[in-house]
Amino acid sequence: MDDHGHPAGTARTDRPDRPRRRRPVVAADESFGWAGRAMTWLRYGTQLVGINVLIGLGTLAGGVVLGAFPALAAGGTLLARLATGQALPALWSPFWSQWRQGWRRHNVLGAPVWVVLVLLSLDASALQVLDGPAAAVLTGGLVVIGGYALIALTFLFPAARRYDTTARRTWRFVAAAPLVSPGTATSVLVTLAAVALVVWTLPVLGPLLGVSLPLLASGWLVDHRLDTLDAR
Repeated sequence: MDDHGHPAGTARTDRPDRPRRRRPVVAADESFGWAGRAMTWLRYGTQLVGINVLIGLGTLAGGVVLGAFPALAAGGTLLARLATGQALPALWSPFWSQWRQGWRRHNVLGAPVWVVLVLLSLDASALQVLDGPAAAVLTGGLVVIGGYALIALTFLFPAARRYDTTARRTWRFVAAAPLVSPGTATSVLVTLAAVALVVWTLPVLGPLLGVSLPLLASGWLVDHRLDTLDAR
């Protein structure tokens, strides 16, 4: 990592179509008053649901293990554009184009996550045969490691979109990001907890927004932090 917290040897991917970050807004058609604003927000919500469905389809298309990370990356790209207030005239073609183009890279980037998930699952299984202080220590360790891994994961997709680096350098940056940016890490964790609480309270929102909403919110927070680092 360099002096500004970026991956060493980072090459900025300043593509012409890369969305410029700003506050998430939805440009309503003021000429139609409240009706125009309502239609704009309805369209925004519909696209969130559509992206959520596409992420599910993309995950299944790769047999889950080989489809989850390309699908999350493709959905994250669309959500990043949506967060800037840009209109999304189509979802299907852009999503699958991103899914195919990033399939290999994002599966390589996602490989360490599967390893961590397997290890956490084994540790969780060990809790079934432990009790007392040992179980308490292992439970606390699982919570801390799981939370840290989740926060690091939210940095992965924005960083992969922004920086054209190797998987090793990308993960070096992502793994250190929660420590380098504790404020953003805390905001991301609180946001994800709030979304989880809402979905728990209203289970119907799970299949509709259970992935796209936290991916949108955490992606915007991380992009805002990366904008600050890039400007230094």
